[in-house]
Amino acid sequence: AQFLPGARVKLADRDDLAPVSDPLRRRRDILKAITSPVGSLVDKARLVPLFYNVVTKNVEDLFSMEETNTLTCLKDKYKFSDEFISSFFAPFLEGIYLTPLEKQSSRMFHFVFRMFTLGSASLPAGGMQSVTNQLGNKAQNLGVKIECDSLVLSLEKDDLNKRFRLRVKSHSNPKSERVVKASSVVIATDEMVSRRLLGNVDGLNKINDLPVLSQRSVGCIYYAFPSPAPLQEPILILNGEGNESRNSKDFPINNVCFPSVVQQNGYAPDGYELCSVSMLENAINEHSRDIESLDSSVRNQLAKWFPSHASQIMDESTWELKGIYFINNAQPCHFEEDGSANIHGGRDCTKYRGISLTPGIFVAGDHVATSTFNGALESGVNAGEAASSFLQVIRF
Repeated sequence: AQFLPGARVKLADRDDLAPVSDPLRRRRDILKAITSPVGSLVDKARLVPLFYNVVTKNVEDLFSMEETNTLTCLKDKYKFSDEFISSFFAPFLEGIYLTPLEKQSSRMFHFVFRMFTLGSASLPAGGMQSVTNQLGNKAQNLGVKIECDSLVLSLEKDDLNKRFRLRVKSHSNPKSERVVKASSVVIATDEMVSRRLLGNVDGLNKINDLPVLSQRSVGCIYYAFPSPAPLQEPILILNGEGNESRNSKDFPINNVCFPSVVQQNGYAPDGYELCSVSMLENAINEHSRDIESLDSSVRNQLAKWFPSHASQIMDESTWELKGIYFINNAQPCHFEEDGSANIHGGRDCTKYRGISLTPGIFVAGDHVATSTFNGALESGVNAGEAASSFLQVIRF
């Protein structure tokens, strides 16, 4: 199921959630787009060249454009006002790339804006786990054995047998260490794990000397509560109250959605709803990752956004806290660092940031492509095809 195009925005001087509509895909919303209090008429007129740019250029062209940071791009190239940037672009793009606009690549901005202009954000039926299940089931149907609860401790070359040895142990049984032998290995992990495994392989030790690629973090808090949801549109809600009232201790919310409204299958039982709140690194750190403190601040802010539901939101027995998650390595840096994850199509999977890997080792992950779900899948396809070709060669 898909989110509606556009967003709802909580502005500092309004009680209601202001609409940001996409008249390109929903022409009936053109009047709503023009009269929206988010952005001036001049700002809205300046959206036209942005839309034209991302629609008429293909992805390769967008990634070949001159690169700057996204804040500079929005202000200097498209001439958007500070108010429009802080109320819409900042919460929207920082919710995607988890870092301030001045630390985001303009190429990645154009890429993701094209994706949202031509496509739709979606939630799979059955929950996000269904994506993993679909991939896993297809692999198992092809005869692939999948082992979970297994930590790879090290990767070593076995020169005598021209194979690789992986020391593996179970998370649930630390004494269960064993050795797995393989003709080829695809390391499909985050950047830090890739460095640890590859840097200890004979001949690849210089990987340890490479600069560490920064990681972006995010937090997400979930509430379950009886139907109906405060907003029954399947749409993203942004904190457009300004930079002073976002990503801070008293105002931790960056964006909100109700997944059970977007996709009814798998996100909440009948008669209940699910609320998802995203928080960026600074807000999390200002609360010292204290769950009770964050929960209190988030509830206070939500109650002001949805005043008709304020009493239920503040009632912990009605709006039940289901979980809070801190993802430290949610996304690799994609701008102005050595090895930045901003390569459309992905880097050569037989190399690690320019260092040739031992034949038979391949690397995948968003850090070798773009810091997106798309980049992770793209790199996986590249590595899988390369490994398949390698195995065919050594067999014959």
